[in-house]
Order: sequence, then structure tokens, then C-alpha cells
Amino acid sequence: MAIMKRRKLRKKPLLLQHHKDARLEFARNHRDWVEEWKTVVFSDEKKFNLDGPDGFQYYFHDLRMEERVLGRRHSRAGSVMVWAAISSRGEVGLEILEGIQTAQRYLDLLQRQVNNIVALFPDEQWTFQHDNAPIHTARIVNTWMNNNNINVLEWPALSPDLNIIENLWGWMTKQVYGEGRQFNTREELTLAIRTTWEAIPINLLVNLFNSLPHRMLVVNEKRGGHTRY
Repeated sequence: MAIMKRRKLRKKPLLLQHHKDARLEFARNHRDWVEEWKTVVFSDEKKFNLDGPDGFQYYFHDLRMEERVLGRRHSRAGSVMVWAAISSRGEVGLEILEGIQTAQRYLDLLQRQVNNIVALFPDEQWTFQHDNAPIHTARIVNTWMNNNNINVLEWPALSPDLNIIENLWGWMTKQVYGEGRQFNTREELTLAIRTTWEAIPINLLVNLFNSLPHRMLVVNEKRGGHTRY
């Protein structure tokens, strides 16, 4: 029986014990959530490169051993950075990010996008998710969130596998770079990203939201460790 398999080298953040503890606590606090997840708006940033996605490293995996992982690396020159948010009722919005991102620029973005979220949840309380990047947790952002009574989901550090928008990025990457496609200009790449975003099937979003209870279960089983999501 074969014990070696050629496998793509997966990129995951290095989890220290305090990260695992925080992830485990998060999973336990939300293990009974089902319908509650459907009122969460997930957000994230993503860099798309002109010459294709990062990460084509492969290795021969011993099936008797745990998978190897590769730390994230910076992408090469020539890229488009985007921000996006999704809900169980459809996409919220996508923005092309220009220049160095600051807390004030992030706040301006949220102020532009909040009406899109309210339109999806006109009569319901919703919860906003973002990670713990410094510009996300800056005082001016937190103050605006509090002043506008926006619930923010407390998020464990180094947990991209719990953010379902990461899976959406994977789907978009396959669409944007299908058949090895590369781009000559940022304008071409931006158009491809926008076109792909507008074509997101609602059933894909529904399935991602439906996966959240199981993600909590797996994190609990892994004692806060990495999941396969």
C-alpha cells in the first residue's frame, strides 16, 4: 500500500498555545449557534497578483505523518488589494483598496458599506466580523462601532480557517485565474475580480454559512488546533 502522496503545501499560521486556547474558547462559546450565524457579516482583505495566486508549492506527503504547512509569504510586485464582506443573504460589497491602509481609511470604508448591510437586515440586529488587524481595532473604529450600536464578533487571533470568506477567496481565485490566466495590468485584474464577485452564486454563500456549526465542533475536537477548512 502506498504511503506517500504528492500534496500541495498548505499555508497556515503558526498557532501557539495561547492562540489554541482562545480558539477553543471561541468554539465553545459558539457551539450552540445555528441561526445566529446567519446574522453575522463576515469581512476580510485579499491580495490578487497579476501573475497568478501565491502558493504552488508541492511536496511528497507521508500518509502516516501529519500534513506539513507553509507560513504565509508576501506576494510579488503587481497586485490588487480588495476588501469584501458577505452575509447569508448575499454579498455586501467589494472595494478596491489603494495606498497604505490606515484606521481612518478603514473607517471611511465601513461608513460607505454600512448601508448595504442594513439593507440586508432592515429589521434585525446583525453582527459584524473582522479580524484583529490594528486598523480594525483602532480607537476611532471602536468608537464609531459603539456609537452606532454595531455588534462586533469577538474574534480569536490567527483563525482564517474560521472565517468563511477565506473559502470564498479560494473560489474566486480559481475563477479569476482559471486555466492559468495571468494579467498585464491592474485594470485587467480589477475587472476580472469585479466580474467574478458579481457572479457569486447564493448557494455557495448558504453552504459556507451552514458549515459554521461544524467548524466549531472541529475546533473543539482539535483542542483549538488547525482545522481542514
